[in-house]
Amino acid sequence: MRSVVFSLVIAAGLTLSGSGAAAAQPAATTNTCASCHEGLSDARLARPAATFAGQDVHRENGFACADCHGGRATAADKTQAHDAGSGFKGKPSGQAVIATCARCHGDAVFMRRFAPRQRVDQAAEYATSVHGMRLASGDTRVATCVSCHGAHGIRLVNDVKSPVFPTNVAATCTACHADASHMSGYTLPNKQPLPTNQLSLYQQSVHYLALTKGNDLSAPTCNDCHGNHGAAPPGAGSVVNVCGTCHAVFAQKFATSVHSQIFDKACVECHSNHAVRQPSDEMLGTGDRSLCATCHSGADDKGVIAATQMRGDIERLKAGLSRSAAVVASLKNSGMEMSAQELAIGNARTRLTLARTEVHTFDAAHVAPIVAEGVKMLADVDAAGETATAELRFRRRGLAVSLGAILLVVIALGLKIRQLDRRG
Repeated sequence: MRSVVFSLVIAAGLTLSGSGAAAAQPAATTNTCASCHEGLSDARLARPAATFAGQDVHRENGFACADCHGGRATAADKTQAHDAGSGFKGKPSGQAVIATCARCHGDAVFMRRFAPRQRVDQAAEYATSVHGMRLASGDTRVATCVSCHGAHGIRLVNDVKSPVFPTNVAATCTACHADASHMSGYTLPNKQPLPTNQLSLYQQSVHYLALTKGNDLSAPTCNDCHGNHGAAPPGAGSVVNVCGTCHAVFAQKFATSVHSQIFDKACVECHSNHAVRQPSDEMLGTGDRSLCATCHSGADDKGVIAATQMRGDIERLKAGLSRSAAVVASLKNSGMEMSAQELAIGNARTRLTLARTEVHTFDAAHVAPIVAEGVKMLADVDAAGETATAELRFRRRGLAVSLGAILLVVIALGLKIRQLDRRG
């Protein structure tokens, strides 16, 4: 299927361009296409020329209208400019869009002149995507290159105003996927209608907050999970691999768990897919906000026992951290040297993080030793805190005695001075 679709793309490209990628060259100096279209009263025809005249990566590299649309760029007469014999193809659509873009972007030799590091397999990858396969089957409503990158006024992908810049990707994808009328007729593998609420759910996620509020451009958006040119929904069996791209340690732990053989949707079972919320310890155990209770119930249930034990161990370590940190902070504020204890508390916090990670094995026996290490570290901190507290008391008593002695000396000197004054 891939080779057939890609062959169609390349064949269309050769037919439309006449001589393949080598035919695409920087346009002639005179560009009557723009000068003519800018003066048209029909906004539909005038707008592309005005947009292209702005910030466009192709125009900035010397390309013009005829390089994509064909025709004679130097002809002042409309009939001559639109002459089919000169390769004029007007507004490409469907497979013609892919072929037009691939004519340059699929030619490694040609692209080396402009962007040597840029990939040149986008058309082949697109042919494997859901969009590409549906387009090959005759569905012209699917996204093509211009749907995401634009047709005129195309910006570099690292331009903050580009539709495919990380902070803009969700809006670009949901221009189609959040449009109920546009998505009408598309279904999930189970024949249910394809949802159109992905954007609203994603905006509730920890990923969206990290990307938009935390300015973390590495936070995942649509294409990080679904792919870009080869966009496709990850299969249920692939979800853990998709999540594991970023959360590698969690994926490794989950792979060793009993749940890896039970959960059909892997990580999604607990964390959802688009509305991924900030994880919390309340998700573990048997409380009202616990996820374990979704499947496990009863005091003798192994899952309940394991979840209760893991949550108890984690809460014990958290309580110890809170107590020890407060003592160390108070002693440090009093002038005591507590650097070693602060470092130990940091190490204990690392154990808390490791314990939370180990929860994905769903085995309390893996969590308990890590918590025990953290508790032992805090016990040493508490012992050092007691020693420092005793020393602080000793210092304060010594200071009080010293101040008392100084006060007595001052009083004695005052009395002596008065006595001398009376004698004088």
